[in-house]
Amino acid sequence: MEITNAHIKMLKKGGFYSVCNENLKHIKILPYLSIVQSIEGSYDISLDNGAVHQTGDGGFFIAPANVQQTIVHHVNKESGKMSCRWIFVDIEINKAFPLDSLYQFPLIIDGERKPEINKWFNRLFETNNVFRNYSDCYALIDCLLQMATPISTEVNNSIQRTLEYIAEHYHERLTIKDLSTIANMSESNFYAAFKKHKGISPIAYLNNYRLSIAANKLAETNYTASEISYSVGINDPLYFSKLFKKTYGISPKKYRSMNTAI
Repeated sequence: MEITNAHIKMLKKGGFYSVCNENLKHIKILPYLSIVQSIEGSYDISLDNGAVHQTGDGGFFIAPANVQQTIVHHVNKESGKMSCRWIFVDIEINKAFPLDSLYQFPLIIDGERKPEINKWFNRLFETNNVFRNYSDCYALIDCLLQMATPISTEVNNSIQRTLEYIAEHYHERLTIKDLSTIANMSESNFYAAFKKHKGISPIAYLNNYRLSIAANKLAETNYTASEISYSVGINDPLYFSKLFKKTYGISPKKYRSMNTAI
């Protein structure tokens, strides 16, 4: 496909610093393309329960939207610390398609491309000037496209429509019946198609998506765990805490104390 128009609909950047997150595990499903660098320390990363890859110290990983990321943090062995910085971006191509629905990016960036990506990251984090940030982001994406491959397989439109619906309505009460209606499929056919496409059940995906949003809120806001629970559509704070601990291995309170924004 020839790219005739590229529009950054959303650009967000941030990071964190921690001294006690060795082997801390995150499971995330985010509604935008994620580009993450471990400044100090490293990550183990897999997508949709696939093979595990390592970034190495100072390494980058790229995760497309609506894909389950399983991330394990590792502190730098010498300093005992870990810090990272990240960019979340939503780019629309030719006024119709999300960028990462058209191109597959390498999961890990290494080799000769790594210094160039690092350069654009440095520029993005030098200033909060919106004009420079957007200009540098376009340059970063142009660089990433040079190492991307077009996605040739046909995407299941019904499942894609459901993923987009979850991203917009995760805070509401959603059932298999609701989601199968969005997909225009029977409940049994939808369940089977979704699990084949994503590797997990629709409800497991929904819960992981909700917990991803909750984890970000724990790290970036002062809302209580109960308030965050309700805000992501889990109306039982006790169940939320149990589900969070089962998924992340630590309580919401502990997670907040181990993730300090930078």
